[in-house]
Amino acid sequence: MQYVSLQGTISSTIRVISFDPYLVRFTLQTSTQDYNCLVAKDAFNLMYVAIQNAPIAVFGHYNRRKQLIIDKYHVRNVVSG
Repeated sequence: MQYVSLQGTISSTIRVISFDPYLVRFTLQTSTQDYNCLVAKDAFNLMYVAIQNAPIAVFGHYNRRKQLIIDKYHVRNVVSG
């Protein structure tokens, strides 16, 4: 399994793909290319703190469909509520 660490911005809206298990997706835009990202771990928190164009750092691995499965993430500007 190949692990990658990337920094960029969330260039799309965060969409819920599945409710059981809870799965969300977004597009990560870096300086070189765009990545299709899926988040299952701590996806509820990502929906709360992340907005479009927010800077984000991610760590994860690729699945068979060349989607980046996010294991850990950090959003810089956390939405306070």
